[in-house]
Amino acid sequence: MKKIILSIALLFSVISCIEEVDLAIGSIDTTRDIVIIEGTLTNEFKNQRIRITRMDTITDLEVDTLINPFLPTFDINRDLVRYEENATVLVTDDIGNRFDFEETSPGNYRSEIPFSAEVGVLYQLNVMTTDNRSFSSVPTQIGGISAIEELYAEKIVNDNGEEGIGIFIDNTAQSGDVRNLRYTYDETYKIIAPFWDELAFKLSNYDPCALPVVTYDLEIVPRETEQRVCYGSKSSNTIIQAQQTNPESTGLNRFMVRFIDRNDFILSHRYSIEVTEMVTSQESYGFYDLLNNFSQTGNIFTQIQPGFLEGNIVADDGSQGTVLGFFDVVSVSKKRLFFNYTDFYPNEELPDYPSPCFEQSSPESHVSRCATGLSGGGCPLSIIEGVNLDLYTYVRNNDGLAVGICPGPYVYVFKLCGDCTALGSNIVPEFWTEE
Repeated sequence: MKKIILSIALLFSVISCIEEVDLAIGSIDTTRDIVIIEGTLTNEFKNQRIRITRMDTITDLEVDTLINPFLPTFDINRDLVRYEENATVLVTDDIGNRFDFEETSPGNYRSEIPFSAEVGVLYQLNVMTTDNRSFSSVPTQIGGISAIEELYAEKIVNDNGEEGIGIFIDNTAQSGDVRNLRYTYDETYKIIAPFWDELAFKLSNYDPCALPVVTYDLEIVPRETEQRVCYGSKSSNTIIQAQQTNPESTGLNRFMVRFIDRNDFILSHRYSIEVTEMVTSQESYGFYDLLNNFSQTGNIFTQIQPGFLEGNIVADDGSQGTVLGFFDVVSVSKKRLFFNYTDFYPNEELPDYPSPCFEQSSPESHVSRCATGLSGGGCPLSIIEGVNLDLYTYVRNNDGLAVGICPGPYVYVFKLCGDCTALGSNIVPEFWTEE
């Protein structure tokens, strides 16, 4: 910990655009009182958003995203963030406008009306928490306007020797100061379940504890919803920044915002990415650059910092080390790209599916769970138990060459191999195109 604190102190000794850093480590209660404010106002006409949380002493570790096909698919909220609820949030400008925000979900605030940040206007964020502490940002404005001219993908080998697809942008500076840029992206990809079948199990009247034998009705029926083709989505979770240091330059050329290993499942069929470019200030660039040194993955605002990094938001009572965050006012430019795996790797095998998929079979029923003196034997989970737990999807009848060490009447696979909704949404995104 001492080495980390010393490193941070050295970093701040060479960065003058960020406000003072208090490296004193307070008590647990003091740390948990720190308010974290994230907000980026853009020149898009929309409902703008602000996020407010509290720091915690629990390390926010990356959740293991490996899929375990032997467990049911549960909707578990693993988010350990302490959201700041019922705060009063508003943005004012220097021409007399006031924009109030409402809480739409814990810690997430949205402007009551849509509006856009205008060039030449100063904006200030004001927050009042339920414990009557107030915070304000430094008045901030759009620094410049830039546009993404081209968004394109190329097959490359990166600096680590990995083969894959690089996503690049070329941009053009249009007006103002566009030296400092930050990028985010949202990616969407097609998922096709490899063992999908038009028929499905339907279990009803199931009583696993009935005596002397289990009672149930198991039918094979047509599927009622789309479960073969789905769409997954992910957003960028790293800080991506660029600086144009050449005063003679009119924009960036071939700047890579994303690299995807060729074996990544998201490339398997059709892939889309929308890149957002934000023109930021030198202060913003410095703030996020330092945060990037603390953490390369995940939401760095939710991780415990070994000191107090203060951006352009301060406590109105002058207290130090009570707030962490940055209020940005930026101009944005967006562009979307589509491509297929076969565009770059024709006639080659697709990347591996997220889980091994193989046909299985087991007895249709099982001994009553309320029976005594009986063992379960060495067979896999019965079909009705697996269906009840939403583990299995139907593939075909188990005739001809019997499948499984304890073959039953049906062949099945684990859900994510036969039902794409285990990995994504079966609703086609509005922007999606196959052309």
